[in-house]
Amino acid sequence: MLNNPRSYEEACRTFRWKIPDRYNLAFDVCDRQTMAGADGHRTALIVEGPDGTSERYTFHVLRLLANRLANVLQAWGVTPGDRVALALPAGLEAAVALLAVTRMGAVAVPIPTNLGAEPLGWRLSDSGAQVAVVDAELLPALDLIRSGLTALARVLVPNAAAPGTTEFWSEMERASDAFAPLVTPAGHPAFIFYPPDGCGKPPGAVLPHRAMAGGLPAVEMSLSFFPQFGDVAWTSADWMSAEALFRAVLPAWHHGVPVVATPGPFDPARALDSLSRHGVRAAYVPPAHLARLAEAASGRPHAMPRALASGPAPLDEALHEAVIKAFGIHANEAWGVIETGAVAANLAGLMELRPPSPGRTAPGLTIEAVDDRGRVLKAGERGVLAVSPNAPGSFLGYWGDRVEGPARRGGGGWMLTGRLGVRDLDNYIWPEPLALSDDTVMTTEGPTRLGAVEAVLNLHPTVSAAGVVEWPEGELRAFVQPRGLATPALLDEVGAWARLRLGTAGSPRRLELIETLPLAVDGSVLRAELLARAPRIDAPTAEDRWRPQRK
Repeated sequence: MLNNPRSYEEACRTFRWKIPDRYNLAFDVCDRQTMAGADGHRTALIVEGPDGTSERYTFHVLRLLANRLANVLQAWGVTPGDRVALALPAGLEAAVALLAVTRMGAVAVPIPTNLGAEPLGWRLSDSGAQVAVVDAELLPALDLIRSGLTALARVLVPNAAAPGTTEFWSEMERASDAFAPLVTPAGHPAFIFYPPDGCGKPPGAVLPHRAMAGGLPAVEMSLSFFPQFGDVAWTSADWMSAEALFRAVLPAWHHGVPVVATPGPFDPARALDSLSRHGVRAAYVPPAHLARLAEAASGRPHAMPRALASGPAPLDEALHEAVIKAFGIHANEAWGVIETGAVAANLAGLMELRPPSPGRTAPGLTIEAVDDRGRVLKAGERGVLAVSPNAPGSFLGYWGDRVEGPARRGGGGWMLTGRLGVRDLDNYIWPEPLALSDDTVMTTEGPTRLGAVEAVLNLHPTVSAAGVVEWPEGELRAFVQPRGLATPALLDEVGAWARLRLGTAGSPRRLELIETLPLAVDGSVLRAELLARAPRIDAPTAEDRWRPQRK
């Protein structure tokens, strides 16, 4: 959408939205790349295996495979507006499922694969998903909750067979590869996104087909006027997150740019190897991954990408300096919440970077700080950051509201981001850090409620009481008071119990036995006393030592 302007002011002055009233996301990012003279045999997806080998898939192949899956879902009774849950790692199956669901007008419900049974069950039941396409590693968690999922009729699992499920590729082989994409309005629901962490029972934000296009100005700016000739895109973010899809994968396919997929947990060394092998020139890397990537790059040879983007959490000066030292370029940022999409960005060379501000309002949009009545405040005055009415990337509402209207509309139609901050005279925005409750901590996987983790640990039959604290920063440390005599395998059993129910996103990585859990008069855990306890690395027996839990 941007045309390499010479200044930020020129970008804003010359920008025009070009989103048609009838717009189907799958048609835009896939079918369009095979029509009207376009070469459909260009590479769209490169999937790298754990051993470094890779497979390439063209836009034409993705379209045919998505058609097959759409026919499978249609034969199972999925109609426009029905929900289909997707919990898959980055790769071919994820790409095909995303394209198939959106091309038929159904609503995709992406669910991160690191969630356990409880957050998985909430997302499946709240969305009313009729079909789920899940990775085989999630089957134990799904089995634990499936009896309570009355709406879930079918489960597709790639490369695995289990009772009550259907093997993905076997079903695809019997389906036709001809399917006409539904001509949907641009505002037709396409996705329901829940927060990527397993904290509580949050509502799902419903995003329309046009949401990706609505965030393109900020995304293209943060990726240094993406695309440029020879670009190959990659992201370390989970493909089941809004950030990965709307800041990397779908924008790349919209522009006909190939995307590299590296399934599995983020590994900075493997990521650097992938960047080099496939000539990645444009990458979106979340802040937590960016710090680890820059640290790994500082001690070894590696490729130098053309553009690095991050966000939505603002980057501090130290991380900016580390990225410049490691890659020779600035890490640009794109900021926004799920409900608004990317609405602000910075770009080194086009504007001054002013950390921790994530940049200036994207072309085509307006961001203001408003008061509790929705009145626009003066530059520099603190209020709730809000996006201009009718912004194309804004959500339709929360799923629990049955999509009858946005729940975050303020006075004058402003879309509230829910974040306090200011806009200065130069149009930079300064969002304040997200406020957390006393019971909530920010781990490397996202916000986690300590009380919820304790409740799950207390359900284990051999646990009398449990207390959880954050230690060290970004990790959870749990203390378990056994019910009766502790066995050497108790900590392993409790750790597996927690991971199955909470996933790696919410389960503690450090488990220790404690003789008596310190409690207040009201029965609450005295977490300050637990924080003061040093880990017993030199304890005489193995069951008395803390044990790091495998991710």
